[in-house]
Amino acid sequence: MAKKTTTIKESPQKGDSVLNDILVDSLNKKLGDVAYILGKGTSPPEVKEWLSTGSTVLDTIISNDIEADGGIPVGRLTEISGEAATGKSLLSYMILKDCQEKGGVPVLIDTENAANEDFLHLLGLKFYPEGNLVYVQVDSVEKVFSAIEEIIRKIQENDKDKLCCIVWDSVAGTSTDVEIQNDYGEATIGMQARMIGQGLRKLIRYIGKQRVSLVFLNQVRQKIGVFFGDDTTTPGGKAIPFFSSVRVKLYSGGKVKAGKDTIGVGIKPKVIKNRMGPPHRDAELKMYFTRGLIDEESWLDVLLAQGEAKKISAQKSEITNKENGEVYEFKNTKTIIDI
Repeated sequence: MAKKTTTIKESPQKGDSVLNDILVDSLNKKLGDVAYILGKGTSPPEVKEWLSTGSTVLDTIISNDIEADGGIPVGRLTEISGEAATGKSLLSYMILKDCQEKGGVPVLIDTENAANEDFLHLLGLKFYPEGNLVYVQVDSVEKVFSAIEEIIRKIQENDKDKLCCIVWDSVAGTSTDVEIQNDYGEATIGMQARMIGQGLRKLIRYIGKQRVSLVFLNQVRQKIGVFFGDDTTTPGGKAIPFFSSVRVKLYSGGKVKAGKDTIGVGIKPKVIKNRMGPPHRDAELKMYFTRGLIDEESWLDVLLAQGEAKKISAQKSEITNKENGEVYEFKNTKTIIDI
């Protein structure tokens, strides 16, 4: 009969800590700032800053922290995809608005030629001289990545601690230089995917060291011959799904009406990939054409669905604290945090 062996786990000794410091210092001297001791100071894997989507319900299911100041991680890549008219652009504008309110530089790369100044202003984004929204219109994937690289480089040179959010609207709506130069009907199979893969390999290492958040908007396409499971996919190849820390897919939740007029759309965001917390969680939100997301309304819908709140009238609802039985009038998200 073989003898049973046991492994004794040794706790880190003071000598190990000194050796770790020597290794990190040596690597940084030889290769630049590439090595860190996790838990000692700041490091790229630590997400300390977030941008809000305008809904703390969606922010919470992404960040996994109700007290986090947003749900879109700074220093990471986020992909937002969905069918037409599911609120992808509007959600990205809310993210840009939060970046602007936090003193950052919001950048909108619009390759679809779909942005509207009046609509952006209506949602609360500020233009010159009150605000600093940067609008970029280019026509190819190569120029998109050149623009992003130039923005990041200039921020690093002038103010490396400056917050910046770059939204690309959209991946599916952007051609490559070769496709633009070719005649209609000429095949350019895989060209867009190769360009995006090359661009992300160059860029992704930079944004982790700076206060830069990349948000890529994407459309969905139908898979041919799929009868079971999800029959949709996103254009642009596999690079974006692999490099993204967060992927949110938007589904239609119907129309929001006031009488006979349609004043917004219901959306059902589902987090299909998440390195910040548990994935495959979803929410139901209402997005209004003139106001965007109303945060309090989103929470109230969740609480009513879970039986945690009770509707008293059309304008009044109450929440009961199960620990002490006290009843609170629902006013805003701070009510939930206080309870």
